Amino acid sequence: MDDVRILLKREESYAVHALLNIAENPGTNAARIAQELQMPPAFMAKVLRRLVGAGLIESRMGRAGGVALRAELSSLTLLSVVEAVSGRLVLDTCQLKPRCATQERRGACGLKLAWFGATQAIREVLAGVSLEGLVAPPARAASQLQPDPTASA
Repeated sequence: MDDVRILLKREESYAVHALLNIAENPGTNAARIAQELQMPPAFMAKVLRRLVGAGLIESRMGRAGGVALRAELSSLTLLSVVEAVSGRLVLDTCQLKPRCATQERRGACGLKLAWFGATQAIREVLAGVSLEGLVAPPARAASQLQPDPTASA
């Protein structure tokens, strides 16, 4: 994996995984999420605090505490979660400047246009993936979808 460059930050990926886990296990807690997803507990707690701050989950303290979704999964996309955790997604910092260094030097920059196009394509793909479609159905709901071979017709 030395020659692989991961596009997402760990906390962005962890946030998506945590939201899916919370949707599948309402009322779960940070320690259990970290254990089930094989993630460092302290880092998972940090990610969950970001999700609370973004209004995507709520955290309840105490004996009956845990975390629960505040946002509807149907309204969450991969892009909305990434941006809730880390801010607006762009590929290169030159996209944030009215004129990049090459534009200042040469008057035009084809690379900046390429960065905008690539950013737009990635944003569209991530925005097109709803978390609702990624949640595994609860075991009992999945079993209800299967016909019962012992039931009479």
